[in-house]
Amino acid sequence: MSESIVKEVLINTINELEEAGDIVVVNPTENAVANKLFRAVQEVSPNMLSAAELGGIINALNAHNLGFGLDDNDFQTIIGLSKEELSAAAKKLKVSEW
Repeated sequence: MSESIVKEVLINTINELEEAGDIVVVNPTENAVANKLFRAVQEVSPNMLSAAELGGIINALNAHNLGFGLDDNDFQTIIGLSKEELSAAAKKLKVSEW
């Protein structure tokens, strides 16, 4: 899910709640509430991975099926990310509990 889709959903939902009279937003900054909620979602959601990052993680998880080790060049060719990029993507996956 891209950043723009997540923000769009938050903005639309807040607008719907306002129109229904369920909430009143008094902050003069446009989308301030949605932006704050979006930052909170980023802290806990693995959905903030890019398609390439998620694909790299899936490929890495399936690399053992290839039956051989990967040197640095093969790793990037097969996985689609360098080891450093994959490490950075994996750090985006946050689990508070198992």
